[in-house]
Amino acid sequence: MSGLGVLTHRRLVGVVVVIGVAALVGLAVLWPRGPVLPEDDDAPPLEDLIAGEIHAVELVEGEADDIAGISGELALLEVDVLEGPDAGTRVELEVNTDGFPPIAPGDRVLMDRTTDVDGELRYFITDFQRLPTLFLLLGLFVVTVLVISRWHGLRSLLGLGLSLFLVVRFVVPAIIAGSSPPVVALVGAMAIMIITLYLTHGVNEMTTSAIVGTGGALVLTVGLGLLFIDRGRITGFASDDAVFARFAVENLDLQGLVLAGLIIAALGVLDDVTISQASTVFALHDTDRRLNWSQLFSRAMRVGRDHIASVVNTLFLAYTGASIALLLLFYTGGVPVLEILNSEVLAEEIIKTIVGSLGLIAAVPLTTALAASVAVGRGPDAPPLGQRHPHHGHGHGPVGGAVEAAQEDLTGLDEDERAARAWQRYLEAREADPDPDDRGGSGAR
Repeated sequence: MSGLGVLTHRRLVGVVVVIGVAALVGLAVLWPRGPVLPEDDDAPPLEDLIAGEIHAVELVEGEADDIAGISGELALLEVDVLEGPDAGTRVELEVNTDGFPPIAPGDRVLMDRTTDVDGELRYFITDFQRLPTLFLLLGLFVVTVLVISRWHGLRSLLGLGLSLFLVVRFVVPAIIAGSSPPVVALVGAMAIMIITLYLTHGVNEMTTSAIVGTGGALVLTVGLGLLFIDRGRITGFASDDAVFARFAVENLDLQGLVLAGLIIAALGVLDDVTISQASTVFALHDTDRRLNWSQLFSRAMRVGRDHIASVVNTLFLAYTGASIALLLLFYTGGVPVLEILNSEVLAEEIIKTIVGSLGLIAAVPLTTALAASVAVGRGPDAPPLGQRHPHHGHGHGPVGGAVEAAQEDLTGLDEDERAARAWQRYLEAREADPDPDDRGGSGAR
């Protein structure tokens, strides 16, 4: 690298170190110690649900209630008890089919075993057994990721596991223990960002640029979220789940919980955008090492603008999908449009969508500028990112071919023609060895 490139990259590494230290301190200070929820010695322990399998089903017509929107249909069930003190016996149950999916023999259910005031033992179906289906879907997901992405996919899955660990063992318990939800979410997000991005994409210039760009955009998102959640008078009480959580957790900051959810959701989109932009910058620079900063930034932003347009629409559709039942309720109720928009439950989603989109938009030029600053400082003989063991000799092997494509004499061509020629040569060289991960490199793409 040239002096400017080394200095820029070192500065970015310094920023990542500062973020990492802050995240570690935050984890150490906020990590819940001891029992998160106070123990109630007077409360009886909850009994485990008992598994059962439906043996027979008989449907009986009932009296419909058009006002309540129920059919009144009943299902007379014979259920084999699979666990507990009554395992091996068969019980008869009567359930209202409204609110249940179609019931058929062979369905696995979960039951609650209770004794009524007369001392009679009763069973009640509380839910269907879904874990086998979930495990099947999870297995399909893991196999698909590993088959398509191989070692890169394995690192992604490890990063996903660490993200889930931090959310389940740190973010949620720390909020329950009384810590500020936005602070906990920001600390958790910074830790997840550094661990998962470096683990998934390797420790290199591209990932470092993406991490700093993600961190900057996330800080902007938090600032905008604080401002507009407060100005929009968002209380957090519009969500039934949040209200129930407040009953379970004393003095829970529901407004802060809204911002915490925004932080975690924004991170999931930002890291995808920033990695894509940083990868684009280094790929473009590998095609033509003579590109200066402004040319590299300009070309990468062409991709970035397309990415912004598609991901902003994705954010809108994601929040709309989460609120579709509410939109149906408003639409059928004949509520005026402006009144719908003014309601807290919809205003909260609008603020989340727009604030998240603003953070996303800011992340693209920020990450592109950072990555371009590092990329232009690389020496003309430096191998493409992710290939740290070039073959000896000029133009031999895929790495040498890629570097040769980057240094080919393309004088006499205009900028667009030179870029197209260099990119084609680069792709041809990469096709000979498309996966640097299999050679043990620090593969970034």
